[in-house]
Amino acid sequence: LAQASRAAVPHQENNFDTTPSAPHRSRTHSVATMRLWPTNSAFVLIAAAQLSTVVGLFEDEVGQYEWQLQQIGNPTALAYAADASDRLFVASASGAVASVLLKDGTMQWRRVATAQGGMRMLRAASRGLISVTDSGIVQFWKSTTGDLTWQREYSDAVVDLLLSDSGAKQNVIIVRDGEVEARTMAGKHEWSASPSQASAKALFWAAATSPDDSSAICVLAASADGSGAVSLHLEAASGKVLKKVDLPQVVGVGLRSGSFMAADTHLILLADGKVSVVPICGGSTSEIEIPKHDGSEFRLLPWQRTPGVFAATDGVKTTMFGIGEKGLKRLRTFDGIAVVGPIFSVHDDETGQPVAVAIMKEEGTQIQLMDPASGNVQPAMHAKGYTAMEHGSAQLLLMHELSSGEHRTVISAADHSFAGIQGEKVMWVREEALASIKQAVFYSRSASATIAERLSRPTETSGLPALGAQLAGLPARLVELVQDPVELIAAFTAWVTPKRRRSRREMKLMPNARVPTSSEELRDFGADKLVICATRSSKIFALEATTSEIVWQKYLGPSSKGCKSASDCTPSLHLLPSGAASVKELLVLAPVQGGPQIVWLEPLSGKVLRQEASPASSGVASILPLSKHSLSGAEMVHPFLLVDNKRGVHALPSGSPEVQKLAAESEDKLFHYEVDTTSQSVQGFVITSNRKAKKQELVRLWNLELGSAQEKVLTSTTPEHREWDHVPVHIKGDATILYKYINANLLAVATEDSSGDSSSLNLYVLDSVTGHVLHQSHVPGGAQPVHLVACDNWIIMHYQNPKRTRFEMLVVEMFQAKADDGPWDIIFGGSKMLNQTKSAHHLDTPVPLQQTYIFPAGVTAMGVTATLKGITPRSIIMALTTDHIFRASKDMLNPRRPYAAAGALGEAKEKGRAYAQFAPTKEEALPPYAPVLPLKPTDVLTYYNPMGHVEGIISSPSALESTSLVFCHGLDLFFMPVQSAKAYDVLSPGFNYVLLYLSVGVVVALWVVTSVWASRKALQDRWK
Repeated sequence: LAQASRAAVPHQENNFDTTPSAPHRSRTHSVATMRLWPTNSAFVLIAAAQLSTVVGLFEDEVGQYEWQLQQIGNPTALAYAADASDRLFVASASGAVASVLLKDGTMQWRRVATAQGGMRMLRAASRGLISVTDSGIVQFWKSTTGDLTWQREYSDAVVDLLLSDSGAKQNVIIVRDGEVEARTMAGKHEWSASPSQASAKALFWAAATSPDDSSAICVLAASADGSGAVSLHLEAASGKVLKKVDLPQVVGVGLRSGSFMAADTHLILLADGKVSVVPICGGSTSEIEIPKHDGSEFRLLPWQRTPGVFAATDGVKTTMFGIGEKGLKRLRTFDGIAVVGPIFSVHDDETGQPVAVAIMKEEGTQIQLMDPASGNVQPAMHAKGYTAMEHGSAQLLLMHELSSGEHRTVISAADHSFAGIQGEKVMWVREEALASIKQAVFYSRSASATIAERLSRPTETSGLPALGAQLAGLPARLVELVQDPVELIAAFTAWVTPKRRRSRREMKLMPNARVPTSSEELRDFGADKLVICATRSSKIFALEATTSEIVWQKYLGPSSKGCKSASDCTPSLHLLPSGAASVKELLVLAPVQGGPQIVWLEPLSGKVLRQEASPASSGVASILPLSKHSLSGAEMVHPFLLVDNKRGVHALPSGSPEVQKLAAESEDKLFHYEVDTTSQSVQGFVITSNRKAKKQELVRLWNLELGSAQEKVLTSTTPEHREWDHVPVHIKGDATILYKYINANLLAVATEDSSGDSSSLNLYVLDSVTGHVLHQSHVPGGAQPVHLVACDNWIIMHYQNPKRTRFEMLVVEMFQAKADDGPWDIIFGGSKMLNQTKSAHHLDTPVPLQQTYIFPAGVTAMGVTATLKGITPRSIIMALTTDHIFRASKDMLNPRRPYAAAGALGEAKEKGRAYAQFAPTKEEALPPYAPVLPLKPTDVLTYYNPMGHVEGIISSPSALESTSLVFCHGLDLFFMPVQSAKAYDVLSPGFNYVLLYLSVGVVVALWVVTSVWASRKALQDRWK
């Protein structure tokens, strides 16, 4: 398709947060001018016009260049079953249940139970696993295969699960707010009981098996405010109420405070600096006062089914408590945060089974066995390699004792990772924080770093010594090969075929990770990049793009407790000055405990260049890089301006007069805008100086009030890949030129209008410097969810149409209202085609073209490919709700596609176009308009591998103009090089090198033979 108008920009801001998670979102533009870059070569335009369309992925290509990393997520519960002693069962906050081998951490199977929310509980039963989600879904899984046996969804919250043995069969007791019911392991309903048997307004809060009678259960019932607490004794076989026991008033106080949990047969309460223990079945209450350290408040650690033992911590000290026949007692106090977990032993008949205690320290993990009766501990085991500096404090703990007496320990940490330790050796680590990536950017290694890495690869002797050694051993080798013709042919084939270089260094790969077979070949073609990720666990990762290897990682510390939303607690990444620069610094804004921090990192190694406290205590709104060229000193980090949520402007790094001078020189040249989802407005500001206050401030230039029109802001986006080159024109079939409307300050905002009987959507295209509305589209019947992607001169909006029960895509493409001046100035660089700089206030109004397409599936994230020069046609990368990554050519989503000549209606639509200048010509290979965009199986990038829960898609150019690197993150990670117009600038991996060399050899041999024959013939002719 003739499509020369392609612009390329770096992927740095290529995160598509389609659902605003924070009530206040803001973006920024740091320039007030727009530079037009005409090309001075006809080759670029001709090559762009001749490129072909998208090709797909076939079965024999799977695993060659792409990789997929399956994750579990932040562990919320660990379970162990005696009938599967070689594995561990994990439930996560991402709604997944998985089986993991204890010896190496590889995942045997994984099931994603829910699309939204996470897992709260996981219990190992005699014939499978029982899980409970945040949304009240109870599911039963086969532990061997992970198959779902049955599930039940409840409208109220599930409080607890109990396993009860009623004669020869085992039942599961499901305790909910409004009911207690018993089901068999096959899911059959046995009986149910209502809290109204305690009082009219009672709710169920906790449950336990009766210590005196195993055939009975005790359920705690109380009102919503905790008053009137009673214990209902129910018969486990029938649900019949055996008796009712009143509980003391301290139960109501603890329930109202919200700091309580059920441990075995007791209810643990933490209130007024005291820990109280009340038997759920009724009995005497015991309590212990907890001393405070540094004024910190104690909190109860989650009970991990350790019989009679639980813990409480304030972050400085951790106290272990035991519950015995004499009531509550303090067992032992540990420094730091210590977790206690159960030990599953082969000697189940032993009494007084110890519990495991683990503490994460700077030098490693300390593991001890503790007697639950006396609190005595055995000598500690120190496992180096899993430290608090890299992973934070311990969270969950489980230990398995082998028949040899050795212990296998599984421990999870605050950074969402969990590790397997055997004895004192760390056997494996799963970095599950990668399942909660909030932002990701590509980092391109500099040329010097790439050359140094290639030189570090182990290589054999080269040059003349290598040639001499090979020639010396050639006769003996030929004798061996002649004896076996098959070996001779194989050796020749291996010699003429290019060898793929393999790195022999040890890779730090995740369990289950598979390295693509042609990863080294891909790196040599410009894919030698890092994917730097910021996760919700306050951890930064740098992944090798071609292999998924973890190059470096940095844990920033626990998130601040004062975060207003989840997005405010996640670190943000910024590459300074830009993602396309040859030398870059990684800026990390970390909202950690003790105050937000600003960290400058060296992207290649993760080395901290500078760190200081953030002056924006209210949160960061935007970052505006400044020029570093005028600063003196090689040690100076890259400067920038920080705009906080209170609209304060700060120049960083602080304390530098040169940075302050540089910020003053940038006054009235830097602009900032905000998309406020609270007040439903879009506002633009300019950064200027307040002479009286002697500081910089924001001055509002324009304001677009959407709330007054009863519109709700859904999402917004800016053009992607603005930092890379682009083609500013489009060549039509008759060689005429259309000029794209390229505006670096473009902003697209999608809103929902619910003022009428049905909802509708509005798409606003703004200039973020002037506030001018360049285009507005109204979509009747459109509704959420809405996803936007913009690049070059076009915007694509994917949305739902409930009235017509389908998904649709709106495409808007904008051009300049400029006549074609002919190819002379473009080819030979006339005076009109010199680089021009225009103010945003003097740009002409664009001419918008628009079309709507029906899309067969829902979308969770969208992205767009990027190439180095912008010549290759772009592809839209979409994560579908069908768990596929789909690629659609932008040429198919072209609003210039002509309407088919189907009678008067088609002709009327074609004549209804306002501008004939933009109409397609007969020579232009533009397909007619079709309302439905088909889903071709060959355009599915993930082939048969499911890829769900995708939250973001980023892309980056490679050294090949035909190839774009795409990275998708969510619960799983996926990387793949995408070729929108085939590999027109590189030979395919299946190229027949043998035939090529043989053909050249035959030609050379024939040339030699014919030359000799011709010379002899000429000599003979002369003798005649």
